[in-house]
Amino acid sequence: MELRPYQKECLEGILGCYRRGQRRILVSLPTGTGKTVVFASLPKFFKLKRRMLMIAHRQELLDQAASKFAASVPDLSIGIEQAERSAPPDSRIVLASVPTLGRQGSSRLLELPPEEFYLIVVDEAHHAVAPSYRRIFDHFGLFAEDSPRLLVGFTATPRRGDKHALSSVFQEVAYAKALPEMVRSGYLCPLRGWRVSTSISIGSVASRHGDFVESELANLVDVPERNHLVVNAYQELAAGRRAVVFCVNVAHVQALAAAFQEAGVRAAPIWGAMSREDRQGVLQAFHQGELEVLTNCNVLTEGFDEPRVDCVVMARPTQSQLLYAQMVGRGTRLHCDKSDLIVIDIVDNSSRHKLAGLNALFDLPEDLDLAGHSAIQTFDELERLSREAPWIDFDRVSSAAELELVTQRVDLFRFEPPAEIAELTDFAWCGLPDGGYRLNLTNGEWVALRQDDLGRWQATLRAPGFAPLPGPVNPSLPKAIRAVDRFVQEKRPEQVSLLKIDADWREQFPSEKQLEVLRRRKIPITAGLTRGQASWLITHSNLRNTRGPSRSQEG
Repeated sequence: MELRPYQKECLEGILGCYRRGQRRILVSLPTGTGKTVVFASLPKFFKLKRRMLMIAHRQELLDQAASKFAASVPDLSIGIEQAERSAPPDSRIVLASVPTLGRQGSSRLLELPPEEFYLIVVDEAHHAVAPSYRRIFDHFGLFAEDSPRLLVGFTATPRRGDKHALSSVFQEVAYAKALPEMVRSGYLCPLRGWRVSTSISIGSVASRHGDFVESELANLVDVPERNHLVVNAYQELAAGRRAVVFCVNVAHVQALAAAFQEAGVRAAPIWGAMSREDRQGVLQAFHQGELEVLTNCNVLTEGFDEPRVDCVVMARPTQSQLLYAQMVGRGTRLHCDKSDLIVIDIVDNSSRHKLAGLNALFDLPEDLDLAGHSAIQTFDELERLSREAPWIDFDRVSSAAELELVTQRVDLFRFEPPAEIAELTDFAWCGLPDGGYRLNLTNGEWVALRQDDLGRWQATLRAPGFAPLPGPVNPSLPKAIRAVDRFVQEKRPEQVSLLKIDADWREQFPSEKQLEVLRRRKIPITAGLTRGQASWLITHSNLRNTRGPSRSQEG
C-alpha cells in the first residue's frame, strides 16, 4: 500500500516517541484518513521480529484490519481471536476482540504468552480506559517501568466526555491531525451544516456516564411530530443523498425508518440484534444504491466504511462530543460521486444540558448556525476575523452569513474569567474561542492554557518576537490555573497587583495614551470602554502585529 505523506509522518512520530523512551503512545487521526493503513504498516516499519497483537471491541474492526494487514504484510500469517474464531499458535499477527480477551478470568488471554509479543495496537483507543482493556494491558506488563513491549493506540476522537482522561493509559501523543486540517488538505470531504430546531424540551432527561439516559431520552424524542420533522428536513435539505440517520434506541430506529418509507424515501432500519445475514443484506442494498437512508442506533458509529455517504442526520441528541464526532465521521470519506457532506442537526431545547454539535469539531461558536455554509470556510473566516478584529464577541454571532457584516459593529470581548474558572483564580483570565484560556501579562506577554489529546492542560508562554515556550502539563484545569498563577507570583511579582481582576485601574476610563494607540491601530473605541478592556485590546494587537518568532525566551 502506498502511504500518504501524513501517514509516513505518523510512523516517524511513533518511532520518535519510542526513541525517547515512551512505551505507551497515542495517535489521533480523523475518521477516513487511514488509521488502519498506518498500524498495518507497523510490522514492516519496525522490522518486527516478535508477534504483534491488535485489539478492537467490534468484529467489523477486526475484519477491516485483517484485509489491510493482508495487503501490507502478505508474508505474515494473520489469525483472529474472537468468539468461535481462534488464532493459530503460529500467527505472527493476532487480531483479537476485547470482549473475548478482556472479560474477567478469560482463558483465551492466558493462551497468548507475553514474551512472544512485542507490539500491542489498540484500535478505537478512546475505549482503552475500560477495565477490560486494562486486564489485557496488565497481562502483557505494559505499565511496568521496564516494559519491553510497545503499546500504540489509534483513535479519531481522543477526548472523552467523562472524567477518564486517556493520560491514565498513554504517555504521549505521537501524532495528531485535526478534522479541519485534513479537510483543507483534501484528504476528507468538505462539510456543510444545517440546524433544524424542534419544540421538544429535553432538559428533564437525566445524564449518566457523560450522556443522556437513553430510555428517558427516547420517550421524549421518539414521537410522530419530531420524526416527521426529521424526514422533512432530509427531503428539503438533502433529498436523494445517501444518508445515515442516528437514533436513540431500536424503537426509534424502526419508527423513523417507517416515517421515511411513508414519505416515499427508500429507507431501512438497522440495529445490533439483527442477524449478521440480515444486516449485511441491508448494508449491501445501501451500498448499491437500492436504499437512500439507513436509520440506526449504536451500530454504524464505528467500523462502518461506506464512502458514498454524503448526508448524516443527527436525530439522536448527545452530550458526548466524542460520540458526535464518530457519527459525523461516517460521512467524511472521499468518493468520486460526492462533492461534500451535509450534516443535519436536529436540535431540541435544553437549558440544562450542553449538546454536542458540528461547531465544536471546527472550533466554531456554539450558537452559530451554519445554515448550509461550508464549515471549513466559516472556520477560516472566523480565524481571520479573530486576528484582525479582536474586539468582536463571536459568541454573539448567530449565523455564518452574519460574519460578512460583523466588523461593521463593535462587540466588546468578555474580559472577566469564564464561570468555570472564576472561583479558581484572582487574575483576569479570558476564555478563548477554542475552549482554552489566556492570561494577558504586561509588555505583550501572555500565557495560554489548552487541553491536549490526553486530557491534560498544557501551558504556553508567548511574547512578541519570541518563540512560544511550553510550560508545565497538568492533569486538571484547577491545577493548571493554579500553576500559572503561581508562576506569575514567583516570576512576575511586579505584575500581580495589575493582573488582579478586581484591580481599581481596570474600571477607570482609558488613558489618552491607550486611546491614541487604539486610534492608530484602527481599533473601534466604543462607549463604556474601560482601561482594563483597552489594555486587553492593545495587548492582543501587539501580538497580532508581531512578524513571527525570532528567538526563544526563558520564563
